[in-house]
Amino acid sequence: MKKTIYFLVFSFCIVSNLFAQESKYKALTDVSTGEELNLFLSYYYTNSNLDLVPKALRYIHVKKINSNKETERHIVPFFAQVFKANDDKIPSWFEELQNLTDDDMYIFSHALFLSGGSNAKKVIHKFLDSTDNDELKQVLTKLSSDRQAIDLRTIPLTNPIYLDMIWSSFFATGDVSYLDRLILATDSNKKTVDEILIYSAARWSLKAVAKDHKNVFDFCISKKGKYSKDINAFLNDIES
Repeated sequence: MKKTIYFLVFSFCIVSNLFAQESKYKALTDVSTGEELNLFLSYYYTNSNLDLVPKALRYIHVKKINSNKETERHIVPFFAQVFKANDDKIPSWFEELQNLTDDDMYIFSHALFLSGGSNAKKVIHKFLDSTDNDELKQVLTKLSSDRQAIDLRTIPLTNPIYLDMIWSSFFATGDVSYLDRLILATDSNKKTVDEILIYSAARWSLKAVAKDHKNVFDFCISKKGKYSKDINAFLNDIES
């Protein structure tokens, strides 16, 4: 009886922890702090609150977050998916943004390009017409062409940065095919240095995110026994 009670208490603690941050996100009405932006970028997929999108874009612009190139791997793929699903809203969202910096146009244009929508391309053209920066003009000219955007669900994982991009794509969509890619990357049969780095980062990130995201935790548990012996052992470790 005691063991049963201890198990129920332990299970309740896990579920409470899994729902805590998600509940904070669902209570958001604005994106005006770093914490609120992190919640938005991490839990948008649980409730696609479109009212928060222009507020997040504005906060990123006002706080000059795009000037930090380390954020590109998160901002670009996340908003690419949001823009892809809401191409009709892109004109109004960007009309609200005034005096965008070159950094803003560089980062947002890459997200717009990856989204592949017609309105997204129009905004890139507007950026191109509004900047005097020759280097940025070259980038925007390429992005406004008919180049094929990468698909993170199929591109070879040759760089650990791709893992961050895949996570951001998942956080924007909830598409479990991204999780499947991450799980497959946890196989320990690696040889090159880059492969080992990707394997280690994939394992660490899945364990870390599963602690705070019930959907990720549940998906990992549901996939136990469906991969190689090595990956299945890793998934068992997530549950323990």
